[in-house]
This record gives sequence, structure tokens and C-alpha cells, in this order.
Amino acid sequence: MYKLKVITYKLLLNILLRLPDFFYSFLFTIAFPIYKALHTERAYGRVVKHLEAARGYFKQDVTARDVFKGIYWNALDSYRGLTRFRSVERRIVFENEDIIKNAVAECAKIGMPIAGISIHQGSFELMHRILCRYSEHVHLITDSVGDVAFREVLRELRSDPHLTEYHPEETGRLIRELFRTKGILAMVFDQGKNTKGNTVELFGRQTTLYLRLIEKINQMGAGIVTFRTWTENTPERRIVIHFETFYPPKYDTQGRELVSDIAHETEHWIADHPDQWSWNYHGNFITHP
Repeated sequence: MYKLKVITYKLLLNILLRLPDFFYSFLFTIAFPIYKALHTERAYGRVVKHLEAARGYFKQDVTARDVFKGIYWNALDSYRGLTRFRSVERRIVFENEDIIKNAVAECAKIGMPIAGISIHQGSFELMHRILCRYSEHVHLITDSVGDVAFREVLRELRSDPHLTEYHPEETGRLIRELFRTKGILAMVFDQGKNTKGNTVELFGRQTTLYLRLIEKINQMGAGIVTFRTWTENTPERRIVIHFETFYPPKYDTQGRELVSDIAHETEHWIADHPDQWSWNYHGNFITHP
């Protein structure tokens, strides 16, 4: 039964990803009003509330519909990209790539790894695979999604010869392997389940970012590179992978400056492209110290 479900999921996914864009445009137009009606007090309602509270920080006007449309198309790009669709790969461009190349080289000189960290914005699923451009050992933290068969399909979709996945409960093994291989830890830090985080301020409100692991490995000697992705609102719809900042090993032994600086970056990223961040996550703007 398990193998049959895996085969079925793979077949359906491959068929769906190959449907033309006009089909997905039509589907969103039909499905969104239904989704909105069913989730007025849940995900849709949360997005409306969060956007209203943060609106003064944005560089552009954005509606809840814009947010769900952005998530919808970026998810489609992510899965097509993981399936190595040339139509998606041709649209990916890199900015400030020297930041991560220099960080990898600098940390390699002292025998230390780095972490490449980001948030759930744009086609973020592509970012884990992209880090394999810079190291033969990329260690990715993922959480459980769907049933066992569907998780297996997603794992195969994300897979790369240089990529190893870990469940959040395997943090100890991950740290050992990261420092043994001198590789790259791949992690998104704006969402988490059943774990403690760091209380920060975004858009004048308290929320949680999950940076405790990043603090720990930085204090142990790992460098940190922040980066983000977004899709340009142009006919070409370029997918931009933009490397931001290198935080050197032991940047801040107390962790306070590191967390504060990354939170400041995060607020800036979201304000730049508020229609492409996952405002619908149920844990946003809830503190989990």
C-alpha cells in the first residue's frame, strides 16, 4: 500500500507540474474566492490582520489576495525547479554571489563550516538545492509534511548527491556532521514547531525567530551567510537569489547582536516584498521564548 501511494503521488505530481500556466491562472481565479470564504477566521483572516498591522512599513501596497497569489506561484516555481524544469532554471539569477564564495573560502582556511540561512519568502524551496553549488556537503533541516508516502516523494524531489536531510530532533547528529564535513547548514529560521525560539520585534510587534541553533554553531566557530529569494513582477519573472551578509565565526559570543541584526534584515526583506512572504503561518507574531 505504501509503495502504491508513493507511485501515485509521483505520477500526480509529474502530471500537475506539466500543466500549462494558463491552467494555473484559471485555477487560482476559481479557487481563491472559495478558499477565502472557508478560511476567513483562519489563514486568510490572519493575513488580513497581519498586513494591516504592518502596512506602514511596506514599500508597496499589498492585499491578502496578493500574498496568497505570491505563495501559489512561488510554490509552483519551487516544485518545477526541484524537478529541474529548464523553464525555471533559466529564470534564476544570482546577486552578490561573492559573499558566499568568500565566506566558504574564509571558513575553510580555519577548518570551519558555515550556515546559509533564510526565510519562507519567494521560491524558497530552491535555496536548499542551490547551496549545493558551493559545497559537497549541505545539511538541511526539514520538518514532517503530510503522510509518510508524501514525505518520501518530497524527500526524493529535494534530493541531491550533496544534500543530507535531518529532522529537527536530529540536531545533535547534524552539528557533528556539519563540523566533521566542514559543509553548509541550510535552514529557514522564521517558522518552527515544538521548539524554543528567540523573541524579536518585527514591524513593531513581538514575534519569534528560530535562531538558537545558529547562535550555537556561530559560537562554536561557524560563519553565517544570510540570503533570500524573490520573483520579480515583470514579464520575465526572474527568480532572484540574493546573498546578503556574512557574519564571521564568533560574531557575538552572547548572541544578542547576532539575533538583533538578523531580525533587522528579516524585517527589511519582508518589507521589500511583502506579497511573497508566508504571512499565513499560524505561528507568526506569537512568541515562543
